[in-house]
Amino acid sequence: MEYEIVYLGHDNRIDILLKADGSAVDLSSVTRMTLTFGSVLIDSDNGDTDPIKWAKPGYETGEVRISLGSQSIAAGDYRAPLLVYDPTNPNGIVWGLLLIQVEAEVEAEGP
Repeated sequence: MEYEIVYLGHDNRIDILLKADGSAVDLSSVTRMTLTFGSVLIDSDNGDTDPIKWAKPGYETGEVRISLGSQSIAAGDYRAPLLVYDPTNPNGIVWGLLLIQVEAEVEAEGP
């Protein structure tokens, strides 16, 4: 599996589609999603300014959009667990490990 890349300080986005048994999953009952990078927890309740969003107008069934450029994550390679919470699963379901490469601010690099 290939790493997704996050560029700190930039608006690049990771788009994923959550599926179960080959079909996109209805996320309308999901109350929270989290991603963990080492000791850094990214937590979202699907607010308009949250870094993880799902089940918004114009989104496909199962679509999740992840925007991490403004988060305080150390540069490096991560296997970040994505947890999905709903009323039936208040402790969350580990949906999987996302392979994410976090790159430091690329414009700050010198020659």
